[in-house]
Amino acid sequence: MMAKRNILLFLAAGLMTGIAPAHADHVTTVVGLVNLTNYQAALLVMTDSPPNASFSMDTHKWVTDGEVLDDMQIENNHTHVEIAQIDFTNGVVRAKENGVSVLYVPPQTNSPLAFLGTGFRLDNAAFDDALDFYAGTTGRTVLVHPDVNRGPLSISADVHNKLEVAGSIEKKMQQQGVVMMADGEKFEWVVPARLAASLSPVTEPPVKGSSSTNVIDALPTGSINFINVPLPQALEVYQALTASKWVQDKPLTVPVAITFHNQTPLTKAEVLHVFRVLLAWHGLAIVNLDDQSFKLVPMATGK
Repeated sequence: MMAKRNILLFLAAGLMTGIAPAHADHVTTVVGLVNLTNYQAALLVMTDSPPNASFSMDTHKWVTDGEVLDDMQIENNHTHVEIAQIDFTNGVVRAKENGVSVLYVPPQTNSPLAFLGTGFRLDNAAFDDALDFYAGTTGRTVLVHPDVNRGPLSISADVHNKLEVAGSIEKKMQQQGVVMMADGEKFEWVVPARLAASLSPVTEPPVKGSSSTNVIDALPTGSINFINVPLPQALEVYQALTASKWVQDKPLTVPVAITFHNQTPLTKAEVLHVFRVLLAWHGLAIVNLDDQSFKLVPMATGK
């Protein structure tokens, strides 16, 4: 997902939380199924856990029949996976790992995943996994307000197409006090319902970016993956994109961490828009001091 020739991808990757263990056990479970008229997929969670250790690392992946992928988390012992069949009658996925046949099953024997006919099921799936599917359906990158509860989701919906799947996700969000708000043509906001009336685009809309494939002009899907990344580290990407330096004369009073990953390709201008929106949700605004430096200020004072 990350191109090694891309310096920004290296930078973003370095800011992700978690360190892959050198040796680990590999277990995969099925936590989601999509069986539509013209699209079928399963949501896998690949867990790599070192023996006799208290931490593990998960890889979350939507897969389709015939797909080939690699679990790269285990250093010097990568797992090559071939998806042979998604069986919707019992909620299992038949696959091969390094040429050996395996069976991926739901984490619980009474899982509601298995179903006949068309439908969409999530069983205690990660919040971001549902939003990733939503983003793929709508073609928008999702920005999540820091006050949103990112707890796991369980959804069971009899749907027939991706648009209806997106609707079932929106309905589940609404039931949990969360609403979706369009931000231009490229972004979707996920915000607490209680704040929706007070929120509106806080900066100028993203301008149309260059069609160039240069890293500074266009970042592919998955280029940025921040998981509770401290603000100084996250701003390294902003500084690289703008060729400017963060100069903070007064320390910020409250620590800020950024969680964001781009589910669609983004231009440089669109990435900068993301930073402005996310910082605004933390009560901060970017002020350019000159062409080579900027600082952050509380939005209430504007100074």
